[in-house]
Amino acid sequence: MQHLNLRLTGQLVTLRPFAEADIAQRYIDWLSDPELMKYSNQRFRSHSADNCRDYLASFHNSDNLFMAIIYDGQLAGTMTAYVSSVHQTADIGLLIGTQSQGKGLGKDAWVALMAHLFRSGIRKVTGGTLRCNSAMVRIMESAGMQPDGIRVAQELVDGKPEDILYFARFNSPCTLP
Repeated sequence: MQHLNLRLTGQLVTLRPFAEADIAQRYIDWLSDPELMKYSNQRFRSHSADNCRDYLASFHNSDNLFMAIIYDGQLAGTMTAYVSSVHQTADIGLLIGTQSQGKGLGKDAWVALMAHLFRSGIRKVTGGTLRCNSAMVRIMESAGMQPDGIRVAQELVDGKPEDILYFARFNSPCTLP
């Protein structure tokens, strides 16, 4: 499924499909920043324009979404949605670039994408993060998501075992926060 014309608007950000033109040095630098990636398994990979293009291509002809988060006319981050049409579920993820953190953009983008997915017929949206990633935990909780499981001591961060927390929200007639 192609989503080339999809545009979602939050209170602060606009989401549009991530494009090859977005694969610039700034984006590659985000993926290569040890502090920004400290809770992501991306920290174990090296990133180049070529493998970023390959990743982008993996979304073509699929129900999955790879979205650019635009704030003040600039790329501020990215979101993914891995969609299972047969189960009517979507698992979403978020990356906010270093210069754009602390402005509420992550929650705004999260809520905008979740609302779109629900309008599209998705019955359950899920997300997960490490317990030590308190900013991401706050985003999911403030977006009305509920705990949906824990993998205890699943991953190591700086040599210390950390839990993965899973959250979910079911589609309902109520308004998203």
